[in-house]
Amino acid sequence: MLGDDMPWLVPLFFGSVAIWMFPQSVERFARNKNEALLKALKWLPFFLLAVIISLRVSSIFSHDTTHLEVAAYLDADASLGERLHVLFAGDGLVEWMVLPLVYLFAWNGQGSRRSWTVEGLHKMKRTLALMLLVSSTLVFDDSAYIAPDSMPLMTMQAPQIDAWAVVFLILAEFVFVTGLLSAHAPLSGLSQYRTRFFAPASPLVLTAFAYLFMAYMSSGVFDSSWWSDPRQDDAQATLWLWVFVAFNLHVFAAPQREMDPLLGVGDGRSKALVWSVGASIGLVMLVTALMMHEQQTPDATSVRTSFWLSGWLGLLMAGVLLLPVLGFDDGARPELNWIRWSLMFGPLLLFVAFEHAPFLLLGAWFAIVATTPLSWAVEHSAKSPSKVHLLAVPSLALAVLILVLMSGSGLSYAVPMAAVLCVVSTTLDLRHAWTVRQ
Repeated sequence: MLGDDMPWLVPLFFGSVAIWMFPQSVERFARNKNEALLKALKWLPFFLLAVIISLRVSSIFSHDTTHLEVAAYLDADASLGERLHVLFAGDGLVEWMVLPLVYLFAWNGQGSRRSWTVEGLHKMKRTLALMLLVSSTLVFDDSAYIAPDSMPLMTMQAPQIDAWAVVFLILAEFVFVTGLLSAHAPLSGLSQYRTRFFAPASPLVLTAFAYLFMAYMSSGVFDSSWWSDPRQDDAQATLWLWVFVAFNLHVFAAPQREMDPLLGVGDGRSKALVWSVGASIGLVMLVTALMMHEQQTPDATSVRTSFWLSGWLGLLMAGVLLLPVLGFDDGARPELNWIRWSLMFGPLLLFVAFEHAPFLLLGAWFAIVATTPLSWAVEHSAKSPSKVHLLAVPSLALAVLILVLMSGSGLSYAVPMAAVLCVVSTTLDLRHAWTVRQ
Protein backbone atom coordinates (compact mmCIF):
# COMPACT_ATOMS: atom_id res chain seq x y z
CA MET A 1 0.00 0.00 0.00
CA LEU A 2 0.95 3.60 -0.44
CA GLY A 3 2.95 4.98 2.43
CA ASP A 4 2.69 8.38 4.07
CA ASP A 5 4.98 10.09 1.56
CA MET A 6 2.27 10.83 -1.03
CA PRO A 7 -1.13 10.27 0.62
CA TRP A 8 -2.81 12.61 -1.85
CA LEU A 9 -2.39 10.06 -4.65
CA VAL A 10 -5.35 7.98 -3.51
CA PRO A 11 -7.95 10.79 -3.39
CA LEU A 12 -6.53 12.02 -6.71
CA PHE A 13 -7.02 8.52 -8.14
CA PHE A 14 -10.64 8.39 -7.03
CA GLY A 15 -11.15 11.91 -8.35
CA SER A 16 -9.93 10.74 -11.75
CA VAL A 17 -12.46 7.89 -11.55
CA ALA A 18 -15.29 10.16 -10.36
CA ILE A 19 -15.19 12.37 -13.45
CA TRP A 20 -16.21 9.35 -15.53
CA MET A 21 -19.61 9.41 -13.87
CA PHE A 22 -20.19 12.11 -16.51
CA PRO A 23 -18.28 10.77 -19.55
CA GLN A 24 -20.21 12.70 -22.16
CA SER A 25 -19.48 16.04 -20.49
CA VAL A 26 -15.85 15.09 -19.86
CA GLU A 27 -15.22 14.08 -23.47
CA ARG A 28 -17.00 17.13 -24.88
CA PHE A 29 -15.02 19.48 -22.62
CA ALA A 30 -11.69 17.77 -23.39
CA ARG A 31 -12.26 17.70 -27.15
CA ASN A 32 -13.04 21.41 -27.15
CA LYS A 33 -9.70 22.06 -25.47
CA ASN A 34 -7.34 19.55 -27.03
CA GLU A 35 -7.50 15.94 -28.24
CA ALA A 36 -4.40 15.21 -26.15
CA LEU A 37 -6.29 16.32 -23.02
CA LEU A 38 -9.00 13.74 -23.76
CA LYS A 39 -6.38 11.00 -24.09
CA ALA A 40 -4.76 12.12 -20.84
CA LEU A 41 -8.08 12.02 -18.95
CA LYS A 42 -8.82 8.53 -20.30
CA TRP A 43 -5.48 7.18 -19.11
CA LEU A 44 -5.30 9.18 -15.87
CA PRO A 45 -6.91 6.53 -13.55
CA PHE A 46 -4.67 3.81 -14.98
CA PHE A 47 -1.55 5.99 -14.67
CA LEU A 48 -2.27 7.03 -11.07
CA LEU A 49 -2.94 3.47 -9.97
CA ALA A 50 0.27 2.35 -11.70
CA VAL A 51 2.17 5.02 -9.72
CA ILE A 52 0.57 3.82 -6.48
CA ILE A 53 1.58 0.23 -7.25
CA SER A 54 5.12 1.26 -8.25
CA LEU A 55 5.59 3.11 -4.95
CA ARG A 56 4.44 0.03 -3.08
CA VAL A 57 6.83 -2.17 -5.06
CA SER A 58 9.68 0.24 -4.34
CA SER A 59 8.91 0.31 -0.60
CA ILE A 60 8.78 -3.48 -0.31
CA PHE A 61 12.00 -4.18 -2.21
CA SER A 62 13.96 -1.26 -0.76
CA HIS A 63 12.79 -2.28 2.73
CA ASP A 64 11.31 1.10 3.61
CA THR A 65 10.47 0.64 7.30
CA THR A 66 8.03 3.57 7.22
CA HIS A 67 5.80 1.49 4.95
CA LEU A 68 3.10 -0.42 6.84
CA GLU A 69 3.50 -3.76 5.07
CA VAL A 70 7.29 -3.72 5.44
CA ALA A 71 7.05 -2.93 9.15
CA ALA A 72 4.34 -5.52 9.68
CA TYR A 73 5.58 -8.49 7.66
CA LEU A 74 9.22 -8.19 6.58
CA ASP A 75 12.51 -8.44 8.43
CA ALA A 76 15.62 -6.77 7.08
CA ASP A 77 16.90 -10.12 5.79
CA ALA A 78 13.60 -11.17 4.18
CA SER A 79 14.07 -13.26 1.04
CA LEU A 80 12.91 -12.36 -2.46
CA GLY A 81 10.14 -14.96 -2.20
CA GLU A 82 8.81 -13.46 1.03
CA ARG A 83 8.73 -10.01 -0.53
CA LEU A 84 6.88 -11.33 -3.58
CA HIS A 85 4.30 -12.98 -1.33
CA VAL A 86 3.69 -9.65 0.44
CA LEU A 87 3.57 -7.81 -2.88
CA PHE A 88 0.89 -10.00 -4.44
CA ALA A 89 -0.99 -11.26 -1.37
CA GLY A 90 -0.57 -8.40 1.09
CA ASP A 91 -2.72 -5.45 2.04
CA GLY A 92 -2.41 -3.90 -1.42
CA LEU A 93 -3.99 -6.86 -3.22
CA VAL A 94 -6.96 -4.72 -4.21
CA GLU A 95 -4.70 -2.52 -6.33
CA TRP A 96 -3.84 -5.45 -8.60
CA MET A 97 -7.53 -6.34 -8.83
CA VAL A 98 -8.54 -2.84 -9.87
CA LEU A 99 -5.72 -2.30 -12.38
CA PRO A 100 -7.39 -4.19 -15.30
CA LEU A 101 -10.67 -2.42 -14.56
CA VAL A 102 -9.32 1.13 -14.82
CA TYR A 103 -7.93 0.25 -18.23
CA LEU A 104 -11.54 0.22 -19.42
CA PHE A 105 -11.71 3.99 -18.96
CA ALA A 106 -9.12 4.31 -21.74
CA TRP A 107 -10.53 1.51 -23.92
CA ASN A 108 -12.25 2.86 -27.04
CA GLY A 109 -14.36 -0.17 -27.99
CA GLN A 110 -12.35 -1.07 -31.08
CA GLY A 111 -10.98 -4.51 -31.82
CA SER A 112 -14.24 -6.34 -31.11
CA ARG A 113 -16.28 -7.97 -33.86
CA ARG A 114 -18.76 -5.11 -33.75
CA SER A 115 -17.50 -1.66 -32.92
CA TRP A 116 -19.11 -0.18 -29.84
CA THR A 117 -21.31 2.88 -29.94
CA VAL A 118 -20.23 5.98 -28.05
CA GLU A 119 -23.34 5.67 -25.86
CA GLY A 120 -22.48 2.08 -24.97
CA LEU A 121 -18.96 3.07 -23.92
CA HIS A 122 -20.31 5.94 -21.84
CA LYS A 123 -22.73 3.67 -20.00
CA MET A 124 -20.02 1.12 -19.27
CA LYS A 125 -17.73 3.82 -17.86
CA ARG A 126 -20.53 5.21 -15.68
CA THR A 127 -21.28 1.76 -14.31
CA LEU A 128 -17.62 1.03 -13.60
CA ALA A 129 -17.02 4.45 -12.03
CA LEU A 130 -20.06 4.03 -9.80
CA MET A 131 -18.91 0.63 -8.53
CA LEU A 132 -15.34 1.77 -7.89
CA LEU A 133 -16.49 4.87 -6.02
CA VAL A 134 -19.07 3.02 -3.94
CA SER A 135 -16.54 0.33 -3.05
CA SER A 136 -13.61 2.65 -2.40
CA THR A 137 -14.30 3.14 1.30
CA LEU A 138 -14.62 -0.62 1.76
CA VAL A 139 -11.81 -2.13 -0.31
CA PHE A 140 -9.16 0.56 0.17
CA ASP A 141 -7.87 0.70 3.74
CA ASP A 142 -7.78 4.43 4.39
CA SER A 143 -5.76 3.98 7.56
CA ALA A 144 -2.85 2.85 5.42
CA TYR A 145 -3.24 5.64 2.89
CA ILE A 146 -4.35 8.66 4.87
CA ALA A 147 -3.19 8.01 8.44
CA PRO A 148 -0.37 5.46 8.34
CA ASP A 149 0.89 6.24 11.82
CA SER A 150 -0.18 3.11 13.71
CA MET A 151 2.93 1.09 12.98
CA PRO A 152 3.06 -2.47 14.37
CA LEU A 153 5.34 -3.14 17.34
CA MET A 154 6.61 -6.46 15.99
CA THR A 155 6.80 -8.36 12.71
CA MET A 156 3.81 -10.61 11.99
CA GLN A 157 3.63 -13.67 9.81
CA ALA A 158 3.64 -12.58 6.17
CA PRO A 159 0.71 -13.47 3.90
CA GLN A 160 1.21 -16.34 1.47
CA ILE A 161 0.05 -16.64 -2.12
CA ASP A 162 -2.54 -19.40 -2.37
CA ALA A 163 -2.99 -21.04 -5.77
CA TRP A 164 -6.75 -21.45 -5.39
CA ALA A 165 -7.07 -17.83 -4.26
CA VAL A 166 -5.31 -16.80 -7.47
CA VAL A 167 -7.79 -18.87 -9.50
CA PHE A 168 -10.66 -17.28 -7.62
CA LEU A 169 -9.42 -13.73 -8.24
CA ILE A 170 -8.82 -14.39 -11.93
CA LEU A 171 -12.34 -15.81 -12.34
CA ALA A 172 -13.88 -12.94 -10.37
CA GLU A 173 -12.07 -10.46 -12.61
CA PHE A 174 -13.14 -12.41 -15.70
CA VAL A 175 -16.85 -12.52 -14.88
CA PHE A 176 -16.98 -8.88 -13.88
CA VAL A 177 -15.18 -7.52 -16.95
CA THR A 178 -17.14 -9.75 -19.33
CA GLY A 179 -20.34 -8.76 -17.49
CA LEU A 180 -19.64 -5.08 -18.12
CA LEU A 181 -18.88 -5.79 -21.75
CA SER A 182 -21.95 -7.96 -22.38
CA ALA A 183 -24.32 -5.58 -20.60
CA HIS A 184 -23.28 -2.56 -22.67
CA ALA A 185 -22.01 -4.08 -25.94
CA PRO A 186 -23.84 -3.54 -29.25
CA LEU A 187 -26.94 -5.73 -29.47
CA SER A 188 -26.34 -9.08 -31.15
CA GLY A 189 -29.86 -10.53 -31.34
CA LEU A 190 -31.55 -13.52 -29.74
CA SER A 191 -29.81 -15.98 -32.05
CA GLN A 192 -26.73 -15.91 -29.80
CA TYR A 193 -28.86 -17.34 -27.00
CA ARG A 194 -30.66 -19.86 -29.20
CA THR A 195 -27.36 -21.45 -30.22
CA ARG A 196 -26.68 -22.31 -26.57
CA PHE A 197 -30.23 -23.47 -25.79
CA PHE A 198 -31.25 -20.02 -24.47
CA ALA A 199 -28.80 -20.07 -21.57
CA PRO A 200 -28.33 -16.41 -20.53
CA ALA A 201 -24.52 -16.74 -20.40
CA SER A 202 -21.96 -18.86 -22.21
CA PRO A 203 -21.00 -22.28 -20.78
CA LEU A 204 -17.58 -20.85 -19.86
CA VAL A 205 -19.13 -18.02 -17.86
CA LEU A 206 -21.65 -20.31 -16.15
CA THR A 207 -18.85 -22.71 -15.22
CA ALA A 208 -16.88 -19.81 -13.74
CA PHE A 209 -19.88 -18.78 -11.65
CA ALA A 210 -20.41 -22.39 -10.51
CA TYR A 211 -16.85 -22.44 -9.18
CA LEU A 212 -17.24 -19.02 -7.56
CA PHE A 213 -20.46 -19.97 -5.81
CA MET A 214 -18.88 -23.17 -4.51
CA ALA A 215 -16.03 -21.05 -3.18
CA TYR A 216 -18.62 -18.73 -1.65
CA MET A 217 -20.22 -21.60 0.28
CA SER A 218 -16.87 -22.53 1.82
CA SER A 219 -15.73 -18.95 2.44
CA GLY A 220 -17.84 -18.29 5.55
CA VAL A 221 -18.95 -14.89 4.25
CA PHE A 222 -22.50 -14.02 5.32
CA ASP A 223 -22.94 -17.20 7.38
CA SER A 224 -24.36 -17.16 10.92
CA SER A 225 -21.05 -16.41 12.64
CA TRP A 226 -20.18 -13.63 10.19
CA TRP A 227 -23.15 -11.52 11.28
CA SER A 228 -21.91 -11.29 14.87
CA ASP A 229 -19.51 -8.63 13.56
CA PRO A 230 -20.60 -7.68 10.03
CA ARG A 231 -17.84 -5.09 9.56
CA GLN A 232 -15.10 -7.59 10.36
CA ASP A 233 -14.07 -7.95 6.73
CA ASP A 234 -15.66 -5.32 4.50
CA ALA A 235 -13.21 -5.87 1.66
CA GLN A 236 -14.03 -9.58 1.34
CA ALA A 237 -17.76 -8.96 1.55
CA THR A 238 -17.51 -6.19 -1.05
CA LEU A 239 -15.61 -8.50 -3.39
CA TRP A 240 -18.45 -11.03 -3.17
CA LEU A 241 -21.02 -8.30 -3.83
CA TRP A 242 -19.02 -7.42 -6.95
CA VAL A 243 -19.29 -11.07 -8.05
CA PHE A 244 -23.06 -10.95 -7.50
CA VAL A 245 -23.30 -7.75 -9.56
CA ALA A 246 -21.31 -9.46 -12.33
CA PHE A 247 -23.82 -12.32 -12.17
CA ASN A 248 -26.65 -9.80 -12.54
CA LEU A 249 -25.02 -8.20 -15.58
CA HIS A 250 -24.64 -11.56 -17.33
CA VAL A 251 -27.93 -13.20 -16.36
CA PHE A 252 -30.28 -10.21 -16.30
CA ALA A 253 -28.94 -7.02 -17.89
CA ALA A 254 -27.62 -8.43 -21.17
CA PRO A 255 -30.58 -10.75 -22.00
CA GLN A 256 -33.19 -8.13 -21.05
CA ARG A 257 -31.73 -5.68 -23.56
CA GLU A 258 -32.56 -8.22 -26.25
CA MET A 259 -35.99 -9.13 -24.89
CA ASP A 260 -37.51 -5.72 -24.06
CA PRO A 261 -37.82 -4.52 -27.69
CA LEU A 262 -40.11 -7.50 -28.36
CA LEU A 263 -42.69 -6.41 -25.78
CA GLY A 264 -44.64 -4.50 -28.41
CA VAL A 265 -45.93 -0.96 -28.84
CA GLY A 266 -46.52 -0.44 -25.13
CA ASP A 267 -50.27 -0.84 -24.68
CA GLY A 268 -50.69 -1.36 -20.94
CA ARG A 269 -47.14 -0.21 -20.22
CA SER A 270 -48.08 2.00 -17.26
CA LYS A 271 -50.12 -0.79 -15.71
CA ALA A 272 -47.18 -3.17 -16.07
CA LEU A 273 -44.90 -0.61 -14.44
CA VAL A 274 -47.19 -0.26 -11.42
CA TRP A 275 -47.39 -4.02 -11.00
CA SER A 276 -43.62 -4.36 -11.40
CA VAL A 277 -42.88 -1.72 -8.75
CA GLY A 278 -45.44 -3.15 -6.35
CA ALA A 279 -44.28 -6.74 -6.82
CA SER A 280 -40.61 -5.76 -6.47
CA ILE A 281 -41.06 -3.84 -3.22
CA GLY A 282 -43.41 -6.48 -1.81
CA LEU A 283 -41.05 -9.36 -2.59
CA VAL A 284 -38.01 -7.53 -1.22
CA MET A 285 -39.80 -6.70 2.04
CA LEU A 286 -41.24 -10.20 2.53
CA VAL A 287 -38.14 -12.22 1.63
CA THR A 288 -35.74 -9.93 3.51
CA ALA A 289 -37.92 -10.05 6.63
CA LEU A 290 -38.09 -13.84 6.52
CA MET A 291 -34.34 -14.17 5.98
CA MET A 292 -33.35 -11.78 8.76
CA HIS A 293 -35.89 -13.26 11.17
CA GLU A 294 -34.63 -16.79 10.49
CA GLN A 295 -31.05 -15.66 11.11
CA GLN A 296 -32.09 -13.44 14.06
CA THR A 297 -29.91 -10.70 12.63
CA PRO A 298 -29.12 -8.26 14.06
CA ASP A 299 -31.31 -9.24 17.05
CA ALA A 300 -34.93 -9.76 18.03
CA THR A 301 -35.83 -6.60 16.07
CA SER A 302 -34.66 -8.18 12.82
CA VAL A 303 -38.01 -7.74 11.04
CA ARG A 304 -38.06 -4.03 11.81
CA THR A 305 -34.50 -3.75 10.50
CA SER A 306 -35.49 -5.61 7.33
CA PHE A 307 -38.32 -3.12 6.70
CA TRP A 308 -35.83 -0.30 7.19
CA LEU A 309 -33.47 -1.81 4.60
CA SER A 310 -36.32 -2.49 2.17
CA GLY A 311 -37.51 1.08 2.57
CA TRP A 312 -34.10 2.41 1.60
CA LEU A 313 -34.04 0.14 -1.42
CA GLY A 314 -37.47 1.48 -2.38
CA LEU A 315 -36.12 5.04 -2.08
CA LEU A 316 -33.20 4.03 -4.27
CA MET A 317 -35.64 2.77 -6.88
CA ALA A 318 -37.44 6.12 -6.77
CA GLY A 319 -34.19 8.07 -6.78
CA VAL A 320 -32.90 6.48 -9.94
CA LEU A 321 -35.71 8.14 -11.84
CA LEU A 322 -33.02 10.81 -12.15
CA LEU A 323 -30.86 8.43 -14.20
CA PRO A 324 -32.01 9.97 -17.52
CA VAL A 325 -30.05 13.06 -16.47
CA LEU A 326 -26.92 10.88 -16.57
CA GLY A 327 -27.86 9.31 -19.90
CA PHE A 328 -29.53 6.08 -18.76
CA ASP A 329 -32.64 6.85 -20.79
CA ASP A 330 -32.42 4.59 -23.80
CA GLY A 331 -33.77 1.12 -24.45
CA ALA A 332 -37.23 -0.17 -25.21
CA ARG A 333 -38.37 -0.03 -21.57
CA PRO A 334 -36.20 2.48 -19.61
CA GLU A 335 -38.75 2.52 -16.78
CA LEU A 336 -38.22 -1.22 -16.28
CA ASN A 337 -34.48 -0.71 -16.43
CA TRP A 338 -34.46 1.64 -13.46
CA ILE A 339 -36.37 -0.93 -11.39
CA ARG A 340 -34.03 -3.75 -12.36
CA TRP A 341 -30.81 -1.78 -12.04
CA SER A 342 -31.86 -0.59 -8.58
CA LEU A 343 -32.40 -4.19 -7.56
CA MET A 344 -29.19 -5.39 -9.23
CA PHE A 345 -26.97 -2.76 -7.59
CA GLY A 346 -28.99 -2.03 -4.43
CA PRO A 347 -27.29 -4.47 -2.02
CA LEU A 348 -23.82 -3.22 -2.98
CA LEU A 349 -24.77 0.47 -2.87
CA LEU A 350 -26.52 0.21 0.48
CA PHE A 351 -23.74 -1.91 2.02
CA VAL A 352 -21.68 1.27 2.29
CA ALA A 353 -24.09 2.62 4.92
CA PHE A 354 -25.94 -0.47 6.18
CA GLU A 355 -23.93 -3.51 7.22
CA HIS A 356 -26.89 -5.89 6.82
CA ALA A 357 -27.65 -4.81 3.22
CA PRO A 358 -26.55 -8.20 1.75
CA PHE A 359 -29.78 -9.64 3.18
CA LEU A 360 -31.55 -7.73 0.40
CA LEU A 361 -29.88 -9.92 -2.21
CA LEU A 362 -32.34 -12.83 -2.25
CA GLY A 363 -35.44 -10.61 -2.34
CA ALA A 364 -33.86 -8.47 -5.06
CA TRP A 365 -33.22 -11.54 -7.22
CA PHE A 366 -36.79 -12.74 -6.70
CA ALA A 367 -38.05 -9.29 -7.71
CA ILE A 368 -35.94 -9.20 -10.89
CA VAL A 369 -37.09 -12.71 -11.79
CA ALA A 370 -40.70 -11.56 -11.42
CA THR A 371 -40.56 -8.33 -13.44
CA THR A 372 -39.81 -9.81 -16.87
CA PRO A 373 -42.67 -12.36 -17.18
CA LEU A 374 -44.92 -9.88 -15.37
CA SER A 375 -44.41 -7.31 -18.12
CA TRP A 376 -45.17 -9.88 -20.80
CA ALA A 377 -48.33 -10.96 -18.99
CA VAL A 378 -49.73 -7.50 -18.15
CA GLU A 379 -49.00 -5.47 -21.28
CA HIS A 380 -51.85 -5.90 -23.77
CA SER A 381 -49.63 -5.60 -26.84
CA ALA A 382 -47.27 -8.36 -25.68
CA LYS A 383 -47.80 -12.08 -26.05
CA SER A 384 -48.27 -13.61 -22.62
CA PRO A 385 -46.01 -16.53 -21.63
CA SER A 386 -47.53 -19.97 -21.29
CA LYS A 387 -49.24 -21.02 -18.08
CA VAL A 388 -46.44 -23.50 -17.44
CA HIS A 389 -43.94 -20.64 -17.62
CA LEU A 390 -45.99 -18.38 -15.35
CA LEU A 391 -46.51 -21.15 -12.78
CA ALA A 392 -42.99 -22.61 -12.92
CA VAL A 393 -41.12 -19.45 -11.89
CA PRO A 394 -43.08 -18.61 -8.70
CA SER A 395 -43.22 -22.31 -7.78
CA LEU A 396 -39.44 -22.65 -8.05
CA ALA A 397 -38.94 -19.39 -6.16
CA LEU A 398 -41.20 -20.60 -3.34
CA ALA A 399 -39.33 -23.91 -3.22
CA VAL A 400 -36.00 -22.09 -2.98
CA LEU A 401 -37.28 -19.87 -0.18
CA ILE A 402 -38.67 -22.82 1.80
CA LEU A 403 -35.47 -24.83 1.41
CA VAL A 404 -33.36 -21.86 2.47
CA LEU A 405 -35.46 -21.22 5.57
CA MET A 406 -35.53 -24.91 6.48
CA SER A 407 -31.74 -25.19 6.09
CA GLY A 408 -31.15 -22.60 8.80
CA SER A 409 -28.00 -21.50 6.96
CA GLY A 410 -29.22 -18.10 5.83
CA LEU A 411 -27.44 -16.62 2.84
CA SER A 412 -24.89 -19.44 2.67
CA TYR A 413 -27.34 -21.68 0.77
CA ALA A 414 -29.63 -18.91 -0.44
CA VAL A 415 -27.12 -17.41 -2.87
CA PRO A 416 -26.21 -20.50 -4.96
CA MET A 417 -29.78 -21.87 -4.92
CA ALA A 418 -31.27 -18.53 -5.97
CA ALA A 419 -28.59 -18.18 -8.65
CA VAL A 420 -29.80 -21.43 -10.24
CA LEU A 421 -33.36 -20.09 -10.12
CA CYS A 422 -32.24 -16.89 -11.87
CA VAL A 423 -30.57 -18.84 -14.68
CA VAL A 424 -33.65 -21.06 -15.17
CA SER A 425 -36.01 -18.07 -15.11
CA THR A 426 -34.03 -16.07 -17.66
CA THR A 427 -33.72 -19.16 -19.86
CA LEU A 428 -37.53 -19.46 -19.91
CA ASP A 429 -37.86 -15.75 -20.65
CA LEU A 430 -35.42 -15.96 -23.55
CA ARG A 431 -37.19 -19.01 -24.96
CA HIS A 432 -40.52 -17.15 -24.82
CA ALA A 433 -39.00 -14.05 -26.47
CA TRP A 434 -37.70 -16.25 -29.29
CA THR A 435 -41.16 -17.70 -29.94
CA VAL A 436 -42.58 -14.15 -30.04
CA ARG A 437 -40.00 -13.06 -32.58
CA GLN A 438 -40.86 -15.90 -34.97
